[in-house]
Amino acid sequence: MLADDKTRAAHFLSAEKKNDDGEKKSDDGAGARAHAVFLGLLASPDWFTREKAVFCLTRLIDQRPARDKKLGLRAEDREGAEYVVPNENESVAGAATIRLVRWLCRELTAPAPSHPTRAVPSCVAALASLLSIREVRPIAHRAGAVDAIAPLLRRNAGPHDVQEIYEAALCAWLLIFHPPARDAMARLGCVRGLMDVAGTAAKEKVARVATLALRNLARFTSVGGGGDDDAVPTTSGSVVVGTSLAAQEEALRKLVQNLRLRDFHDEELLAALTDLEDEVLARRKEASSWDRYSAELMSGTMDWTAAHTDEGFWRENASKLTDNNCRLLRTLVAAAGDAGADARTLAVACHDLGEFATHYPAGRFLVHDLKGKECAMRLLAHANDEVRKQALLCTQKLLVAKWRFLDKPGGGEVTA
Repeated sequence: MLADDKTRAAHFLSAEKKNDDGEKKSDDGAGARAHAVFLGLLASPDWFTREKAVFCLTRLIDQRPARDKKLGLRAEDREGAEYVVPNENESVAGAATIRLVRWLCRELTAPAPSHPTRAVPSCVAALASLLSIREVRPIAHRAGAVDAIAPLLRRNAGPHDVQEIYEAALCAWLLIFHPPARDAMARLGCVRGLMDVAGTAAKEKVARVATLALRNLARFTSVGGGGDDDAVPTTSGSVVVGTSLAAQEEALRKLVQNLRLRDFHDEELLAALTDLEDEVLARRKEASSWDRYSAELMSGTMDWTAAHTDEGFWRENASKLTDNNCRLLRTLVAAAGDAGADARTLAVACHDLGEFATHYPAGRFLVHDLKGKECAMRLLAHANDEVRKQALLCTQKLLVAKWRFLDKPGGGEVTA
């Protein structure tokens, strides 16, 4: 019934009326009962029942009466009166929305899905629909929506459902309009995930929504620009997101170039690519190679950008890793020891530890004191070939003095 015509949801809500003073006559109307019935069905042991209850609740919230378009949620001050925080006890539709969003986020972050093939697609589709409502975004963020969406973007490299990836990218795009969610997305590696989605998308609509999300991230974090739909426009961008974007600058540039080579005709996508390219160029002019490297390192996600393999870069900047009590060197060692990091980050971290040990006086001993050698040696047994290769090279550089002269004729005696 609701699948054929979503406007039929009005029949479930028609009995929920207000008196002449604008107050609800009763919370026991048809609308209240409909929400309560479907919310109760979320606890059903049968997944089919839960899936249909989610669908019906989403339709009821989407087609709520005009008087409740804002869900009846009261704005309260929080974090400097900048963000709108809903009151969870204002209306039947509002309370139902909060409960449904929390249920969806729990389902998506559960160690194992309730249903092997239907749980994730159904929940992410419902979440995308709800996030189109501005008031829902703060609720979803506090309920863990970013934690739910980030793994879906990262697992894009394997077999996946195109619609599921599209809905996940759509959720990311909608969450970008809520500033705290933007920062959380940067910390959880969503920038790289969105890039992977855009770069591997078989469908134009998937590439479009992922590119739009990246474009908006760049716009909202540019100096003196940006803003959002949920709060007062900011005068400066998010440092966290800006750092994450700066770390991926080279990869973003290549992504734009590759997408331009594909036979896309969507005007919105092409315009977003142009805007994204302009933002990347602007950032390149503003930041030095060291700024970009340190931003990449602090982001927690590393790639084979030019700085890592540039001999001159290491000769000039290796000593900077020891500034502030070796803060960046400690971060690099932590990256190499992070069991949950992706293989590319682990490989690059091992490579950089070896380069530091080679180019900085007493670098071998500093890395050893910070347990960097132990991290590299553990990675010798890693499942990824590139990680094992870089871990082996790193270990050799940490054990051998004057590594730079090892492969040069007449380079002198090599000592350990």
